[in-house]
Amino acid sequence: MRKLVDFLLFGAIFIGLCAVALCWETNMLLGLEPSHWSLYLFVFGATLVQYNLHYLFKKVQPFPSARQDWSVANRLTQKILLGLGAVGVLISLFWLEPRHFMVLVVLALLASLYSFPLLPFTRKRLKDYGLLKIVLLSLEWTLVTVWFPADQEGVDITSYWLVFVRRFLFIYVLCLLFDLRDRVVDARNGIRTIPVRIGVRATYRLADMVLILFLLLSVTELIRTGNFPFFHAMLLSALITRFVIMLTKQYNNDYIYLAGIDGMMLVQAILVAVGTI
Repeated sequence: MRKLVDFLLFGAIFIGLCAVALCWETNMLLGLEPSHWSLYLFVFGATLVQYNLHYLFKKVQPFPSARQDWSVANRLTQKILLGLGAVGVLISLFWLEPRHFMVLVVLALLASLYSFPLLPFTRKRLKDYGLLKIVLLSLEWTLVTVWFPADQEGVDITSYWLVFVRRFLFIYVLCLLFDLRDRVVDARNGIRTIPVRIGVRATYRLADMVLILFLLLSVTELIRTGNFPFFHAMLLSALITRFVIMLTKQYNNDYIYLAGIDGMMLVQAILVAVGTI
């Protein structure tokens, strides 16, 4: 059972499913029909490629990490998952609209610059710039899970932007928690993320404030639409996320972050799905 859990978490299968779930959630929140299966295949495959490629070439850090140990011991598995993800992406491209490809090029460029030292003149990665890193990562996730599935006719523009900004804030909170987890490594490597700059306690307070802003936008949407089931889903999602954030103060390991923090994306999608029943 432990090997299966490690495979799902460290091989990026679980986070890929979370990404697909957020796309599906966007369709439900905006009252849209489910997207074509190729979009979900693209999102899942691209997630497999991005995460496995990142950890395949990531330098081994002198800190204990279950994910790092699994990555080092399972290079072949990572390469297979990387290949499967690439095949999924290539298959999905035959059904995507031409207007999608410009955005895909931008996302691919950002993903490459995030993981590899390809920036001109500096030979650094985007993730080496702590404040820029979290904004770009949150924006990339938001574009993939909101723009792609909502790129249809008949979308209410106000509802769209409320979902877009709310998703950005939600992902921002999750990314902030991962920056908290990595603060020692980032400080050692000279990456001045928010936790490195302002400290642990202030970062937890910032996460709380962003969650409150997330809820205020949910209240705004409730006032506009009167959709209580969706509001309850957002409220429960924020409360459960807050609970898991509290757990990270006691349990600082890869499992609580990859299953717990990342899992909040899947939990939110399930709560929204329940609200449609």
